[in-house]
Amino acid sequence: MRKIVATARWVPLVVISIASLWASARTTEGYRDPIFDWDISWPAIANALTKMPHIGSMFLIFLLGALAVGVGRLWLAALLAFVVAIGWELVQMPTIGNNPRLADLAPDLVGIGLGWVIVALGVMLWRRFRPTS
Repeated sequence: MRKIVATARWVPLVVISIASLWASARTTEGYRDPIFDWDISWPAIANALTKMPHIGSMFLIFLLGALAVGVGRLWLAALLAFVVAIGWELVQMPTIGNNPRLADLAPDLVGIGLGWVIVALGVMLWRRFRPTS
């Protein structure tokens, strides 16, 4: 039974990650030769940080990663979420209408960081104030 629960904890992360990669690769405008914008300047990062869907999606994927790996390995949940973020940019490379950018990883890191802080604070508060029997 314990193995089933441990395996089931991974299902939401895997399903949402695959669905988000699939959605990132979709286009109604067709495909082109792969391109990638390597600009990592401050203006590019500032523009990317306005992308709330990136932040919110990475926050959710980090939380699902924390559920999958456990709160004792938040570094692994962050790494898994970041791999998905890199995947988003890679699958957008050949799509017309999507613009894969290195700077788009900045809001992804913000979402992961927010998730990490909130989960870590929640765990700390739970351990401090949990009811004792």
